[in-house]
Amino acid sequence: MAPPSPGNYYIKNKASGYFLTSDGTNKSFTPVPTTKPTGDLSESECFNLRKTDGDLYVISSTATGSNVGSPANVADGSAVIWTVGDQYFKITDAGPGVFNIRLSNENRFWYDEVAMLQPSRVVLLKSGQTDDSCYWIFQAA
Repeated sequence: MAPPSPGNYYIKNKASGYFLTSDGTNKSFTPVPTTKPTGDLSESECFNLRKTDGDLYVISSTATGSNVGSPANVADGSAVIWTVGDQYFKITDAGPGVFNIRLSNENRFWYDEVAMLQPSRVVLLKSGQTDDSCYWIFQAA
């Protein structure tokens, strides 16, 4: 399956069922949270994908305009963070209707777990992409 086209999406983790979200402030260098909405999805859960050369994407909150990024010293378990500058990600097919999101320059993938395994409810990075925790669903907004 081809990567998503540029545009606005709700981004949901397959394993947790939680959506990428904005808290409305998106202070730089703070973790990007996930949430399980109790009602309709809102602008807080809406993100823009901007495609650049080489099939790379910049992902930003439509609510605040803040970009999603990664810390300077990335390790397994590092949180995906809010940033001012552009951070580039690869979005690749991972099976029917699901995708991996990874750093453009490292083999580290976004993941989220069920609340019992990851109670902080933030998007984390890890090497490898072999399970549902690394699979993301893009729903057109």
